[in-house]
Amino acid sequence: MSDLDSFTCETCGDEFKAYEDAAAATRGYCSPACQTEGEGLA
Repeated sequence: MSDLDSFTCETCGDEFKAYEDAAAATRGYCSPACQTEGEGLA
């Protein structure tokens, strides 16, 4: 199993760790709240 990589949230700018192929990494959001805001769904 590979190590976690660091990513920066597209909405809040916080750094988070995830596997490279995880949904959070491919979408670029650290949480469901940031994804909702980032996609204009709020």
